[in-house]
Amino acid sequence: MQFLAIGESPVGVIAIGQVPTGIIAIGQAATGVIAIGQLSRGVIAIGQLALGVFALGQLGIGVAWAGGMLAVGGVRGPAMLGYGAFGRMPLRALLHGRWQFFERRPFEGRRVVLAAACAVMVLIAALAWWAAFAPLIHELTRHEPQQPRELR
Repeated sequence: MQFLAIGESPVGVIAIGQVPTGIIAIGQAATGVIAIGQLSRGVIAIGQLALGVFALGQLGIGVAWAGGMLAVGGVRGPAMLGYGAFGRMPLRALLHGRWQFFERRPFEGRRVVLAAACAVMVLIAALAWWAAFAPLIHELTRHEPQQPRELR
């Protein structure tokens, strides 16, 4: 794996291109631990369509936290229209680790709502694994066979 990869579909620690994959990926369809792009997927995803553990975008789908115009996740951040299965946490409080600002969703006496929230989280986690984490792990751990050396 290259340290800095630039191109159409680069794979590297820092990947910049159209379909980049890497630890830090910047491009249109970025897949990485930190992914920034129009369609970004990874652990921390920032873009128009963001899918990951922490997602921030116009459509943010996050397993732990999601923010954006339309946000769906375990915990909702700033959103025009959003659903946090277990509550709400502002972005500034998340960045500074101020957990006292977490607004928990009450489930007392509403087992159906709790079951629906858990089902939504299972679906988001399965989608994140299938669309983001499995391809990322595959690309980052892929072993490319070395070309045989030409003898002189």
